[in-house]
Amino acid sequence: MSEFILSLRHSFMHMSVPAKLLLLLMMVLFFLIVGSAAAVMLAVPLFGHDMRTLYGLIENPDTDHIAIVKFFQIVQSVFLFVLPALLAAWLFSDNTTRYLKADRKPSPYTLLLVLVSLFIAVPLMNFVTYYNAMLDLPDGWSGLENAMKTLEESAGKLTDLFLESNSYGDLAVNFLMIAILPAIGEEFLFRGVLQRLFIDWTKNNHAGIILAAFIFSFIHFQFYGFIPRFLLGLYFGYLLIWSSSIWVPVAAHLINNGIAVVYYHFTSQPMGDTMMDKLGTEQGGHYALYLSVFLTSAVIGMIYLHERQAKTPLPL
Repeated sequence: MSEFILSLRHSFMHMSVPAKLLLLLMMVLFFLIVGSAAAVMLAVPLFGHDMRTLYGLIENPDTDHIAIVKFFQIVQSVFLFVLPALLAAWLFSDNTTRYLKADRKPSPYTLLLVLVSLFIAVPLMNFVTYYNAMLDLPDGWSGLENAMKTLEESAGKLTDLFLESNSYGDLAVNFLMIAILPAIGEEFLFRGVLQRLFIDWTKNNHAGIILAAFIFSFIHFQFYGFIPRFLLGLYFGYLLIWSSSIWVPVAAHLINNGIAVVYYHFTSQPMGDTMMDKLGTEQGGHYALYLSVFLTSAVIGMIYLHERQAKTPLPL
């Protein structure tokens, strides 16, 4: 049996990159269906509702039943991102950990610089988000624009419901759902597998990073936040290339999402109305924006130089 499995894995390893990409898509769709079914089967006895009621609560979430929506979000995060990434890495290589670049410990200095970069980039990202939200399509595309705005409003309302937390238990659940699971699952899938496949296909690191970042942003279906999310995807992609450790972009993703979770837990203002949300966009905020651009660029440059120096062998 083990010889059969090994032979099967070798056949997948030698598939063409387009075939691997198609197989990865099929795995994601398969686990999406299985994850949805598993979430429903577990939720029925756990929350005491029948399937029709559960689907109604998911389609129209409210504060009283947000725990159900969070449960579905957590289960689907595991099935949609983590499991396809692990299975793909197992099929496409003889060493899953090495394929995902999870076998190298990140540099503490690099992690510190990543933390600093994400804090000082807040005004810059606010500025980009502000102008992305002002996207105005031509008149002939009004139907698409209205659909995009509807999706954005629904996503915004759901995010606001998710971020409402009245206890440290709520904070822990939110941190798991919004920071930890997406950081691991999305980075394993988009950077660990998809970016690697695109690089193998194009034979170019930059092209692979850009393509993976584009799909990473597109798959969230929040088009009025597409550009800032795309920029984050680029940043995470280059962090992986520079450090050769998936744990660096995982940490960056976790810090980026975790900042929001913790910040909104301790503020009573809704998302978008807080002081942090207005840095770089309010009147006179161009000074904060210029400083943010300069410092963010400098810190990212320091990360690049540090990782490059770490990979250069020392003279004997």
